[in-house]
Amino acid sequence: MLLCYRNEKMTVPKLSFMINTSYRMKTIALRILTFCLLALVVYSCKKDDDNTESALIGKWILVDKMVDNSTVVLTDCEKLSTITFEADNISYLFDACGNKTINSGWNYKDGMLDISDYLPVAFYIEQLDNTTLKIRRNDISPQGSLQVTILGYSKIN
Repeated sequence: MLLCYRNEKMTVPKLSFMINTSYRMKTIALRILTFCLLALVVYSCKKDDDNTESALIGKWILVDKMVDNSTVVLTDCEKLSTITFEADNISYLFDACGNKTINSGWNYKDGMLDISDYLPVAFYIEQLDNTTLKIRRNDISPQGSLQVTILGYSKIN
């Protein structure tokens, strides 16, 4: 209830309604703008993931291995080991030393490559282009310290 001088009823001009409407419109416009920017960011990140996923598709042969910044000499059979990524998130890990192929699944999101046969260990893509794939995994060594392994692959098809 409005208190007025001499108990006279005060009339409120229509301007207050216009101010409230203007404020509401600004709020709605700000919400729409925020939603559009958020959608753009999400779409852009998804597009980057899609590009990485399509670049992974194919067969890769192991060409080098580093453990804690030291090059490990690959055996002849390790040099024949491959990993194949298919578009339907199926992967085939060929262990040439054990002469066996392991059917597995894979998923890529936010820089992390999960290969279901290796879970809970995750791989991180260090380098990926048309011919080279380098993936890093972090393990705990038998001595209890962090051990960083980087596997280098070359695309063969």
